[in-house]
Amino acid sequence: MKIILFISMLFLISCANVDQIDRGLLSKRIMQLDPHPEESVFQEEVRSFREGAIGGSSAVGGGCGCN
Repeated sequence: MKIILFISMLFLISCANVDQIDRGLLSKRIMQLDPHPEESVFQEEVRSFREGAIGGSSAVGGGCGCN
């Protein structure tokens, strides 16, 4: 019973409304999960050449044969 109450409270307090004035701050590049996607692509390419293997670092495709 306590676990269900804890999980429901966790869901209720995890929702937050963001004011429109704050959305500009949250959408800046430094707030993204990967702030430098160009550099990440370059690093992955260098790593693939150095290791002699390509891929395997991220999940792609949906299992339907389309990438």
